[in-house]
Amino acid sequence: MDRFKEIESFVSVAAQGSLSAVAKLEAVQPAVIGRRMDALEERLGVKLMLRTTRKLSLTFEGQAFL
Repeated sequence: MDRFKEIESFVSVAAQGSLSAVAKLEAVQPAVIGRRMDALEERLGVKLMLRTTRKLSLTFEGQAFL
């Protein structure tokens, strides 16, 4: 997966506060954005955001990375 695209999607998710909103902007399924976030977190070895069905928030590490 393209590392730049992962980072670009992370910045968009942090700005929009929603995986679905970013997916709509990029015309892809929300699962695609979720997989990008998972891949980025796996590569970095830290959780960047806390996701629930109702809320998305950045962790301390996510804020520092942003």
